[in-house]
Amino acid sequence: MTPARRARDHVRICGALLGLAVVLAASEASSAAPAPNVWKRYIVESPSTGKIERFWVGHATGLKADGEYPVIYFLPGLLDHDDTWQSALDPHLAKYEIIAVCPAVGGATWYTNSPAQPWMKWGDYLTEDLRGFVESHYPAAREKGQRGIIGISAGAMAFYHALKRPELYGSVSVLSGACELRGYVGTAGLEYWIGPKSPEVLPLYAERSCVALADKLQGPLPFELYLDSGDKDGALQQMTMLRSALEAKGIKYKWFVGMGGHDWTYWKTRADDHLAWHAEQFARNRREGRFPEKPAAKGAALKELTALPDIALSEEAAGRLKAPWTSAAARPEVLSGLPKDGGPLSKSDARYKEVKLSGGLSVSGHKSGLWVYRLTFRAGSPVPREGTIALRVSLRNGSGFEMIGVPAVLTVPEGAPDRRAELRARLVVEAKPPDPLRGGMIAAIQVFDAAGNPVGGPTTGKALPGSADIERWPIKPHMRTECVLSLTSDRALPVAAVYDARVEAEP
Repeated sequence: MTPARRARDHVRICGALLGLAVVLAASEASSAAPAPNVWKRYIVESPSTGKIERFWVGHATGLKADGEYPVIYFLPGLLDHDDTWQSALDPHLAKYEIIAVCPAVGGATWYTNSPAQPWMKWGDYLTEDLRGFVESHYPAAREKGQRGIIGISAGAMAFYHALKRPELYGSVSVLSGACELRGYVGTAGLEYWIGPKSPEVLPLYAERSCVALADKLQGPLPFELYLDSGDKDGALQQMTMLRSALEAKGIKYKWFVGMGGHDWTYWKTRADDHLAWHAEQFARNRREGRFPEKPAAKGAALKELTALPDIALSEEAAGRLKAPWTSAAARPEVLSGLPKDGGPLSKSDARYKEVKLSGGLSVSGHKSGLWVYRLTFRAGSPVPREGTIALRVSLRNGSGFEMIGVPAVLTVPEGAPDRRAELRARLVVEAKPPDPLRGGMIAAIQVFDAAGNPVGGPTTGKALPGSADIERWPIKPHMRTECVLSLTSDRALPVAAVYDARVEAEP
């Protein structure tokens, strides 16, 4: 090969490599992560629900302020937070010119107006207040054909609202829906919002049952429908009941069963598919001029807040907390979990890292109130010097979900080896008026010495009005406590044991 030819080949090879580099660079640029979505979290006072509400609104970067973009409302499940849908949608939202609205669960209301508590009109909040807010703060389209709604689990009430308000939603999808409300009579918070189990209230549950509503349908659905469930989902049976009711009427819908259960592991895998399906409906509706109605939002204005409102102990609660320690008769509460020979604690041995005790408290119901308890632990240590034992009291609803956690430090006084000392603390729990859901709950612990004098100041924990913690209370409004003792505080003994534990309700 001549030198000239070698030079020409070298130039050709370099050119080819340069071209390949350009192609690869372009490919990498096209596959680069899209710009972050724009999300904003709102905290508002709702006249319709009479309490604090939270919601997220999100969309892809670059939506024009003077545009008209489709809107989808995402109803979470009964135990979810306001950001559960938000986190599931975030990886996919940038692909769509859609505005996503993700409200919180609203205190186990099952997304409807309450016939038993007239002040709670969560359905009106969704269909009027929240819709009006979004359509006045964002470049949102107002046509029915450009508005969708999605619900999971208890969010199956998306189907209910779309039937009750046929002028609002052009597309509806339900994942793992609790479609047969008659199967939940008197449970999961519904005993408070609709009524306890009785023949008199059963019609009220039927009025809100997706299956019962489908049985009464006359003619086609006033919207497009997508039903989706995992094959191991406990709600699949109810979804199948809804499907059977629709098929008996000859009504068309989309049906999908995937591999999964009743959890976000499955629902997150389905988020993009539902976004794509709704986007397809929006495009079709606009192309064919379907569902052109533009209903005006007539709801009350939502007052924006910068944060959840704070709460504090009332004067009565603060006074009861620090009142002199007495041995007056008190009602014992059941506390279990302590071994018969005592519970050992060690800073260095993971087998003995904590002693966990649990039991029920007399705190219950939906009204405001004040409850006071004496906590007494008999503890000892083979180490003669003074030291501490950490205490954390976890307050949970009847379903076991923590609402409030309160820490404290108990001091074991200096003494002879193998000594035992009685450690005392008082716990107060206060549900603020007018009720826990609207007013929040606060708990505080005050430690006392052996002479019955307060030691230091109290420690507190709160479930603020409008928080996810307080919204779980109505699901099962009976308080349970979990007391965890450990050697984790700064001056903790190296080893100790708890021999006795009591919780007593003070009159």
